Amino acid sequence: MYIDPMTKMNISLLAIGLMFVCNLIMIFARKMTNALLRFLVKTCAFLLLIAVFVMILIVIFV
Repeated sequence: MYIDPMTKMNISLLAIGLMFVCNLIMIFARKMTNALLRFLVKTCAFLLLIAVFVMILIVIFV
């Protein structure tokens, strides 16, 4: 499977944006007082990081 360089660049930019959003979510989660809600928000941020990791692997190896 071949992905053209422009699409790889767009995937990379999207990954950078998602990393920024994940960072903001983690900062927001640290300020929460409810432990259950904090855990759910941190879990959501972790799933975003897994998606970013998959995007990076696609850009490097495809």
